[in-house]
Amino acid sequence: MESWRFVYNVALSTSWPLLWLYYRLRQAASGKYASSYRFRLGLWLPPRLGTVCSPVWIHALSVGEVLSAVPLVHQLRVTHPQQALVFSVATEKGFAVAQKEIGPLVTTVFYLPHDHLWNMTRFVRHVRPAAFILVETDLWPNLLWTLKKRHVPVLMVNARLSLRSFSRLQRFRPLSRRLLASVDRIYVQSKEDARRFAALGVPWPRLRVAGNLKFDLALFQKRKYSQRALTPALVLKDRRPLWIAGSTHDGEEATVLKAHKSLLRRHPRALLVLAPRHVERGPRLAALCEALGLRWAMRSRGDGVNAAQVLILDSIGELAALYPLAQGAFIGGSLVPFGGHNPLEAAVHGVPCCWGPYLDNFREIESFLLGERCGRRVTHEKDMLSFLLEVLDDRVWPLNQRTFFAQRVCDQAGAAVVIAQDVMALAADGLAAVDLKKPVC
Repeated sequence: MESWRFVYNVALSTSWPLLWLYYRLRQAASGKYASSYRFRLGLWLPPRLGTVCSPVWIHALSVGEVLSAVPLVHQLRVTHPQQALVFSVATEKGFAVAQKEIGPLVTTVFYLPHDHLWNMTRFVRHVRPAAFILVETDLWPNLLWTLKKRHVPVLMVNARLSLRSFSRLQRFRPLSRRLLASVDRIYVQSKEDARRFAALGVPWPRLRVAGNLKFDLALFQKRKYSQRALTPALVLKDRRPLWIAGSTHDGEEATVLKAHKSLLRRHPRALLVLAPRHVERGPRLAALCEALGLRWAMRSRGDGVNAAQVLILDSIGELAALYPLAQGAFIGGSLVPFGGHNPLEAAVHGVPCCWGPYLDNFREIESFLLGERCGRRVTHEKDMLSFLLEVLDDRVWPLNQRTFFAQRVCDQAGAAVVIAQDVMALAADGLAAVDLKKPVC
């Protein structure tokens, strides 16, 4: 065993009692981790599959990665309905989303344990995967080492390396290179991502530019929500100017609400749908509305919206279904240094978007939207107000232009089809089924 791996495993082994104590204390104090800590510590295993066929195992870290995996899982299920699929996550929020969005399509959803060598050895032996798919970048050395030892093909999908992550990994290039050597193929979002992975030592034949699964997700959600009837409480009796501030964080809502208050002077019937990232913050947002003199309604209480100026959408799973009704949108998590959320949820419907300077998690998508002129970066309340006044003016953003925006977003989808074809070839015939010596970039 290499020295770095020895040190890594010694450190992990000594951490196990501390992790056990931490989880038990959190469970006793707040109930957190009650349903997951036994899986995290390797004390419980997922149900053994009642099938002879070895499954394709897909792993996603948390909510964002789970959602990125949705179109790929659907594509695998459509093209290979008999193939067993299992899905793992690392967080409780990710588990809840996976159960809802992916659970009906797979044999089981379970928590991935911490990367102790004995945990990963037991899990891989228990699951017996035909192939392992890692969504984005959640590299665990012992998991990768165990899969490699058992000759399980490992694929990383929707991979990207921001400049910041690339610089950090370059400082530990020998270690990064060893970790990435355990991955048989990396499906990257862009050519720039491919160049960065290559600079870390990944051979070019193992890289493939497949595109961004988030475009596939946007198209999938557009088709899904176009068939869903909105609940009566959210249907306006008459057409009002409507805009959405989606997945907002603390430190952003004051700017959003002040911009909306200024907007009401020009468009007194305008309605803002304010959807906080953390729905439990609904009462705080209601208090902020009152402080600014804005009439509000709250989704969780079933309030009507006809007399309201702000609808606080403190619910889960309804935001994406509302974007088709909006004339404009603000993408939250971008006015504060969080990294932003996915603007394609709105853009796929032709809804012009604005966002702050911190859209770090979606720089490639930001460049695409700016290039297509269906989005704008804002930095303060006046910028946001200027954007809103434009999106409510049909002469500035006419319907045919919005339709073109939506089609351009849909045209970028296709990564799920490309990846699914290789995954099933690998699962059926092993690494020899896919020509890993052929350059693909």
